[in-house]
Amino acid sequence: MAPIGTLIGPVVNARNYKARIAAALLGLDLTTTPDFVMGVDNKTPEYLAKYPAGKVPVFEGADGFSLTDSSAIAYYVASKAGSDSPLLGQTAEETAEILQFILFAEADYSPAMAGVMYPLYNYMPLIKPAHQQAEQQLTRFLGVLNALLVDRTFLVGERITIADVVVACDLIMPFRDYLEEADRKQYRNLTRYFKTMVAQPAFKAVIGDFVLCKERVKPQAPAKKEKKEKKP
Repeated sequence: MAPIGTLIGPVVNARNYKARIAAALLGLDLTTTPDFVMGVDNKTPEYLAKYPAGKVPVFEGADGFSLTDSSAIAYYVASKAGSDSPLLGQTAEETAEILQFILFAEADYSPAMAGVMYPLYNYMPLIKPAHQQAEQQLTRFLGVLNALLVDRTFLVGERITIADVVVACDLIMPFRDYLEEADRKQYRNLTRYFKTMVAQPAFKAVIGDFVLCKERVKPQAPAKKEKKEKKP
């Protein structure tokens, strides 16, 4: 089967995983860009001319169609199996629920998660009041998902949908680097759900064997700039 297109962006990236897992679940071929360098290749004039926001990943279809935003790309890939795609809703209600969880992950959960994790990775400055507020928001949204999953294996219906792919990928950073064993005990339903997702063959094919957080990542002190000697 010919590839449906190319996913452009760093291959080791939770946002990149979404479309690739969707493709794996459906048996679709999706070309990747293993040599892509984040912060370099998405800053070139050629890239920015096509994608002015500089976002990654982006999708370029074999038919010339292009798309940005990881969740939109994943949804599009899910649709390539046709209207009866097992990853999409089979009724208007299921479709609405799937979109509800995707939008929750993108608009509510992800900003809070980024506010907690990005300073720990030194992607942005750690400003204590802002970080504490983000932690409160993240705790709240993890609790929301934990409560919803008390009697569910999957988010929508009785099978994996693209909502599960998006949400599980967005949970990777906290489960890998933030939620220690004691934290995970507070979110037993969510932890069960996440472990179920990453154990799926399609997930393993993309992200490999997932290791849960043993010790919370700590921000590294920024490198000190060398003082220039004053000229006499």
